[in-house]
Formats: sequence, C-alpha cells, structure tokens
Amino acid sequence: GLKVNVGKSEIVPVGDVGDLDGLARILCCKVGTLPMRYLGMPLGAHYKDSSIWNPIIEKMEKRLAGWKMLYLSKGGRLILLKSTLSSLPTYFLSLFTIPQAVAARIERIQRNFLWGASEDVFKYPLVAWDKVCLPVECGGLGIRRVGLFNKALLGKWLWRFGKENHRLWRQVIADKYREVRGGWCTRGVRGAHSYGMWRSIKEGTEKFFSQILYNVGEGNRVRFWHDPWCGPTPLKELFPSMYDCSVSKEAWVSDLVVSNSEGGRSWNLLFRHGPQDWQATTVYSFFEFIYSSMPRGEGEDQLVWRLTTSGVFDVRSFYKLLSSPTTDAFPWECIWRTKVPKRVSFFLWTAANDGILTIDNLIKKGQFLVNRCCLCCCNGESVNHLLLHCKFSHALWCEVFAAFGIQWVMPRSVKSFFFIWRNWFGKHLSTIWNMV
Repeated sequence: GLKVNVGKSEIVPVGDVGDLDGLARILCCKVGTLPMRYLGMPLGAHYKDSSIWNPIIEKMEKRLAGWKMLYLSKGGRLILLKSTLSSLPTYFLSLFTIPQAVAARIERIQRNFLWGASEDVFKYPLVAWDKVCLPVECGGLGIRRVGLFNKALLGKWLWRFGKENHRLWRQVIADKYREVRGGWCTRGVRGAHSYGMWRSIKEGTEKFFSQILYNVGEGNRVRFWHDPWCGPTPLKELFPSMYDCSVSKEAWVSDLVVSNSEGGRSWNLLFRHGPQDWQATTVYSFFEFIYSSMPRGEGEDQLVWRLTTSGVFDVRSFYKLLSSPTTDAFPWECIWRTKVPKRVSFFLWTAANDGILTIDNLIKKGQFLVNRCCLCCCNGESVNHLLLHCKFSHALWCEVFAAFGIQWVMPRSVKSFFFIWRNWFGKHLSTIWNMV
C-alpha cells in the first residue's frame, strides 16, 4: 500500500541531461538542482566549502541563546558542553573534512561557553584549552578537539573499506583509485582532480594501519613478509636475515602454503642459499614461529583492530591514538570520583592545575597588582599559599584534622595534596574523608 509522494519528489540532473522537463512530466515531479540537502547533508556542494558548516554553527548558537549562562555553574556548563555542544557537529564530522577555520570557530564557541565569556562579557580562561581537551585521567576535562575527532571519525571509512568488500560505495572508490595492499586500501590520491573527500580520508592511513593486524583465512590478501599477520610486528622486522635471503619477498601467505593429500598443511619457502652454521638458531626459531601461526586456510582474511579487546574498530581508541595524550600523573580520582557537587569538583580541578585567579596568576595575565595575600596580608597570594599554607587556612585545616584525631603535615602544592589525600582511612570512613 505504499506510494511515492510525487509532491515531495524531484529529479536532479548530474551533468548535461537532455529533455529534462519531459522526464519530469513523465515522473510527475519537480526539477531540482545541485547543491541540495539530502538526509540533512549538503549534496553536490564542495566538501571544503565553509558555508556547509553554517547550519551547525547556527544550531550551536541557537542552543546557547536558550541557556541561561549567567545562572549556570561551571560544573553545569561542563555537563552541557560534553553532552550537547560537542555532539552537534558529529553527523557532519563523520563524512566531511572540517576546514581549520571552522574547527577553530567551533572550539571558540565551546571555550567561551565553558568560561562564561561572550561578546559583551570578558572572562579569563583559567586553564589552557590544550589541557582542557586532555582525557580526564591525564588532567583534562575530556572535551574532544574538533579537528582530531574529525580525523578519528573519518578513520571509520578506512575500516569499512577493508570490511565491506561488496558495498557499492566501496566498489566506486576502488574502481576510481585502484586497490593496493591486498585490497585493504587504495593507491595514493594525487593529481589535479584528487582534491576530494577520499583524499582527506586517506591522510590518516599511516596511523590507521599502524594499529591493524590481519586474521588470515585463505591468505590471498595478506603479504607474508610485510603484513603483521602472526603478531604486531611483520616477519621482515622480526627475522631480517631470513627476509634478506628470501626469493619471494612480495609473496602472499597463500602462495607459500602447501596442502598435502592427508589434509595437512606446510610451508614452502625458497631462499637464495642454505643457512650457515651460525644461523641455525635463527632458522629454527623462524620455522617454529611460523608453524605455530599456520593459517586455517578457509574463509576470508580479516582486519583486526589492536586497540580494542574485541578487535573491532572504535572511534574513541583512534582519537586517543591521534591525540597522543600526556602520561603525566594527575590525581583525577580524588577530584572526579568524590561524592561532591560537580561545581566543587570543577573548582578542585582548577586548583590542581594552578588556574584560580589569585594575584600571582593575574600578574602573569598582565594585571598591575601588589602581590599580597588577601587573608594574612603577609605573603604573596598563590593557589598553594591561599588554600594550604596561609595561617587562616592552616587554622581551618587543624580543626579538620582534630575532628579526625590525626596530625598532618601539609605538602608543598595542591596537586600533591590530592595525591596523598584519597582513601587514607578505612573503607567507610574514607567516603567522608574524601568529601572533606
């Protein structure tokens, strides 16, 4: 009982089409032109045209206009930023390469919203944006960099190209650019007519294939020496002396496997010369290694993603690889896993990053002030002094320690303070201790 709604249908020419009006009359539909919108995507527009991102920018600004930013705490802004603002461009980012200027504009909108700044109100960014975008475990807030997230999403197409062999889109790309490496990818995209979406997707090929393993079936798409099919390292790097004297350096795995009449399988490798006496151990280790990884000989060869336990490509893991976060230790559990309001955790995070607007930080930002503590009026006002070592702060901490019946020596910095504070007591009392 389903029927085509001709009132919503239109015929769109690609190139020169003769008697287009006659075709439209036969089909009882309208005549459209490119560029147009289809399923929310700009169809026929240049993929690097900044104007195709205008609807995303407008949608973000419309959301911001509906939020009462003055009445939101920084913890509330962080939740809205991660749940809504960061998600709005995802649909476009999964297909188009975002221009650098557009990415910078989106991040500027996010940064201003987080710190409460606007065209009429100036607010200091308390922590550098590069640090804000680090994972929570590395001292950031886990906000994604737009450009890197775009590359991670586009990496999904490299994975799909190697997995979806019979899809139409894959056949079109393979026919246009030609396959290499056993059909897992295409040739390098070059020339005057190569500035398309696939070229921008292929820019992540090196990083992508550095985390790929091959699950060998028949072995006709996996190179014996060059591809990591029996471990994370190719055989030519594990056994360079064997590779140097090999006759078939470019052979596929299927070319070197021989099946006998009894259903067994063995390797048939040819070398330029026999092994020397001093190579006996290497030769024995080599054959023991490849016989332990004998392919099953049936089914298709498959890609395996090294960064997930399931072996399936994951955008989150690829983004983490591209961002290469710092491995510096940070007391994130004491800050974000404590049962306190989100705005309190945000303040703790800012203090641990030495980002509170104390007088010494204001001087660094160009303000002309006298560096004197607002409480004791003796020492210079810094985050560590104001929260830990000032005589008024110290008196408050002494009251806290007396309530627990302990004595405590304050560390030098707030960050060190968080490292030694968490879970200091037993299981039940530590919950209250962490909240303090």
